[in-house]
Amino acid sequence: METVFLFLDIDGVVNTSVNAESQFLGTYQGRDLRGSPSPYVQPFLHAVDRAEHIKPFWMSSGWREHSNIWNRWAGIAPWAVGYPIDFAKARYVMGRYGKQLSLDEIDDSKTIAVLYHSGNTSKIVWIEDGFSQSAMTWAKLDPRVTLINTIHPEDPSLLGIQNWNIGLISEVLNIS
Repeated sequence: METVFLFLDIDGVVNTSVNAESQFLGTYQGRDLRGSPSPYVQPFLHAVDRAEHIKPFWMSSGWREHSNIWNRWAGIAPWAVGYPIDFAKARYVMGRYGKQLSLDEIDDSKTIAVLYHSGNTSKIVWIEDGFSQSAMTWAKLDPRVTLINTIHPEDPSLLGIQNWNIGLISEVLNIS
């Protein structure tokens, strides 16, 4: 089975206060951390953890190095934290893709980080609550890339990993 690099945002994807009760996730540096996952999140994280063909990366601008609190909450192994990346890595990506994708160092920082980590893997899945124009352009130009937007097109209260998109997510990742 081909390797899938999975890039997963947290707020608006895993953590969605609009449709779930706040839960205690764990403690970090003496502070309690809370989140609001939908009922689909924990089974999804477990399925990704069991899938040997998936290499997951957290891509959260809000949680950053604290992203793995979600892994501890779910009782699974930690994942790589792919965002942010350092300036030298960002400059490398800007030099390689900047003109083709019209990248802006600030506005497209997540796209830059995903490009950096993607390398030449054969399949890339990025799950996010909305994408920048550069990410959408990249997906159109690169057949390896699948973008899954967790903003419901008609009902914003169905934000995140939900009943309406879990089937598509599972199919694209080849998990159950």
